[in-house]
Amino acid sequence: MIGSSRWREWGRDVVLAVTEPRALRQAEEIVRSAIGMSEAACDLRRGDAELHAVNLGQGVPVRVTPRLAALLRSAMRAARMTNGAVTPVGDRVDTESIPPVHPAPSYLDVRIEDGTVLAPWGASLDIDETARADTTDYGAALAADSLECGVLLRIGDTAATAGTRPAGGWQVALPGSDDVELPAGTAIASRSAADPGEDSWRVVTVVAPDAVWADAAALTALHCEIGAVAWLEQYGLAARLVDRQGRVHTTAAWPDACAA
Repeated sequence: MIGSSRWREWGRDVVLAVTEPRALRQAEEIVRSAIGMSEAACDLRRGDAELHAVNLGQGVPVRVTPRLAALLRSAMRAARMTNGAVTPVGDRVDTESIPPVHPAPSYLDVRIEDGTVLAPWGASLDIDETARADTTDYGAALAADSLECGVLLRIGDTAATAGTRPAGGWQVALPGSDDVELPAGTAIASRSAADPGEDSWRVVTVVAPDAVWADAAALTALHCEIGAVAWLEQYGLAARLVDRQGRVHTTAAWPDACAA
């Protein structure tokens, strides 16, 4: 038997499921706290978000909390794995403030050492999307470890599992299709294009060992057009891609039973 709850937080629908219904209330408290910590650390819509101090540093090292440091490391990992396709350096780069002899800043210029972060001069870090994925992993693992039960946490279109697997497995809905079984200890993320081009994908769904990698890979593949399947295959990722005509394409690692 599975206990579940849903609410809206951090601009996304949140779904929480646990294998021990009696632990649901405690699990929800843990997850709400985890989301609150992450939101306070990096939600740039908040005037008190900790990330503002990093962006104002402009080349000066800034001490940060362990939570923001962890979120920034996840953002940097996503950038490295996607060769900068997913990057913490936002579009709001102040090119006018950068001396002509300096190149435009990139994720390669961001430094994180212990609890200190240095954002390059002229850059503005924005890690909202990778932070939500990281928090999905973090919240699920924290609740599962604390309550010794199986947990599935979904924030928006990204879900992560931790702890024991329920009878019948974790069932996660695919956009516009049936459910897919998500193995315990893995994550799944979907990315959609509002107006896909002729050679673009409408939806890309990726299963990976963690939510940060699943989300970053799905977003990267969404914009890879005809090279998306090959790009996903080189990492051995299980993925399902829907083109603008509604045709389904899958990587070799995607289970046949879940391909449609």
